[in-house]
Amino acid sequence: MQRNTYTLDHWEDRSGHRLTWKFGYRGTAGEFGRIEVVYPSSRHGDRHVTEVRGDTVPVTSFMGWAYGRKPSLYIAELSVGGAGIRLKRNRWAQTRAGRALRMQVAGREYRYVATSARHRDRALIRNGVEVRTLRHGSGARKKATFTVLGPADATDLALAAVMCGVNTRNLTRAGAVRAFFARSLQWLDIFQ
Repeated sequence: MQRNTYTLDHWEDRSGHRLTWKFGYRGTAGEFGRIEVVYPSSRHGDRHVTEVRGDTVPVTSFMGWAYGRKPSLYIAELSVGGAGIRLKRNRWAQTRAGRALRMQVAGREYRYVATSARHRDRALIRNGVEVRTLRHGSGARKKATFTVLGPADATDLALAAVMCGVNTRNLTRAGAVRAFFARSLQWLDIFQ
């Protein structure tokens, strides 16, 4: 089975007002060329957008309820190459496999699943291909590493990359509990 590893470096642009700050990952992913993840690339009220662009990858964006700087899975929308993609997940499932985010892109079924209790370990899985994502490091040394198993294409890599700029804590039970309380406190405006 084919196995490739690509690493994107974290970057920040803190120029101007804090509401215009941008964050993300960028680098070169072998034959896929340059890839850049930007979050939030734009804001729409209480919703943030993460966007992926690159040499060969389709423009991919994920919009969801703001959770920190990233969009969350709550009220989420995904777009790949300008086409809207329907997202499905069982928020009441007890296992990580049951809580996986499901989507169908270009006629292919995908699952985005937590591979450990840590919120940094994730995998994008479709028939015959798996893209494992690990976000590691801190500060200026933050990185996102993709381990690609199987004959992946640019769409697979774009989907895995955009999810690096999304808060996916809800894919684990403990993360869902933390996100619920954080969202409840935000709705109550306790800290405003």
